[in-house]
Amino acid sequence: MWMNPSWPELGAMVDAGELFLEPGIAEKCAARCVELHRELVVLQQEAKGLASIDGFGHLPSGTALARKFEQKASGGEYPLDQALAEHITVVEQMQSVFEKIAQNFAATEESNAQRFTGIEHGR
Repeated sequence: MWMNPSWPELGAMVDAGELFLEPGIAEKCAARCVELHRELVVLQQEAKGLASIDGFGHLPSGTALARKFEQKASGGEYPLDQALAEHITVVEQMQSVFEKIAQNFAATEESNAQRFTGIEHGR
């Protein structure tokens, strides 16, 4: 039964030789993770400006509304800055797993190539 493992658990599966991808796929996935990470960091930096909102006036209702929106950006229940930080962490974990898969594949290919070279030269 599939248990929906976390990315660190998937990394452990790669280490154990239980998880692999077709050649070239892991590299493409890792490259996309780099792009996604970059995009999320930009969003995170842009979102910092949302923690202070003006323009709702000085009436109590306007102040309350501004505060409510500010808390959605930072400091409230599961605010945007927290969500983005968590997404960035997951993308970093994903990238690590994909890079590990690619490294394992490259190491296996190198080992196989050395074995075949040894056979060709009568070793």
